[in-house]
Order: sequence, then C-alpha cells, then structure tokens
Amino acid sequence: MKLHLALVALVALAACDDGPKESPKEKAEKAATQGADLKGGTKHDPPVEVEAIEEGHFYCDMGTVHYSRPDEGDGTCPLCGMDLTKKE
Repeated sequence: MKLHLALVALVALAACDDGPKESPKEKAEKAATQGADLKGGTKHDPPVEVEAIEEGHFYCDMGTVHYSRPDEGDGTCPLCGMDLTKKE
C-alpha cells in the first residue's frame, strides 16, 4: 500500500507544472492574436497613445492603440474587428 501511494505521489508531482502562470488577460490576448494575420500592421503591446501613431496611418481607436497599419487594408482591426480610424 505504501509503495502504491508513493507511486501515485510521484506521478502527481511529475505532472505539476512549475512554469510561470499566465493571467486571464494574458491568455485572452494570446488567444485573440494566435494565428491572426496582422496584414502588414503592427500590434502594439502594450497599447500606445494615439499621438504615437504617424500621420496618415490607420489605427484601432479604443482610447489607446493596440493595432496600426500604414494603409486602410480592409478597414478593420484583425485583433478585435473594430473599424480602423485614419490619423490626420
């Protein structure tokens, strides 16, 4: 019986993951961008202020900018689906 318990404990310890844990926010961001085609744009992580975007570029305006690109493309953000805004 003791040997059986020792084997179960050993298997349980081997299955434990001691690596860093992702926060729920990090998991959601990773899932949102996994496999996303940025279509020539840039994902800003962390997001930047609108002032940091070059004139004439298109960006996803959520208060701060998490995505921008130099042209309109299809007009939507590949990360969240919102319409892109042109900085003028």
